Amino acid sequence: MKRSTFSEEPCSIARSLDILGDWWNPLILRECLYGIHRFQDIQQWLNIGRNILTTRLKQLVEEGLLEKRQYQSGPPRFEYHLTEKGYDATLVLMAVMSFGEKWYFKDNAAPILLHHRETGHQVKPVLVDEFTGERIDPRQLVPAPGPSFPPGEVRKSRFAEFYADENRVFTRSQAD
Repeated sequence: MKRSTFSEEPCSIARSLDILGDWWNPLILRECLYGIHRFQDIQQWLNIGRNILTTRLKQLVEEGLLEKRQYQSGPPRFEYHLTEKGYDATLVLMAVMSFGEKWYFKDNAAPILLHHRETGHQVKPVLVDEFTGERIDPRQLVPAPGPSFPPGEVRKSRFAEFYADENRVFTRSQAD
């Protein structure tokens, strides 16, 4: 059964899940982030069928998350490397990694640690606000319509909390 596409949805999460929602794609991106670039190595580490890996790699290249680089000409063989878009996608994977470490491994016994390439220090990813640098607490967030959300009355019902309290101060420059 072919799944629906979210490419027209006015939601960044839904559109991102079109590519990241398949369980193999994030794992392929993870392998590339960890320095595994060749088809046979990705296949071995993931224990994935050749046909499935071929399809997913093609999709990730078409979506611009990976790029193919030829490393051998006879016969032609390729490596797969993250693009800027791919590196941005791996930030999502690091958030998932932090969640998994907290909730699925006892006593902070993380199976894989991340270290900064230059300093060697261990890195512990957290989500912070770009403007304040403060750690984000989802309980403190109120969703509001952005510039590409469709206009109309549906805005008021979809984002009821945002519109509910006229006295509450929100920066609405992007929403209205």
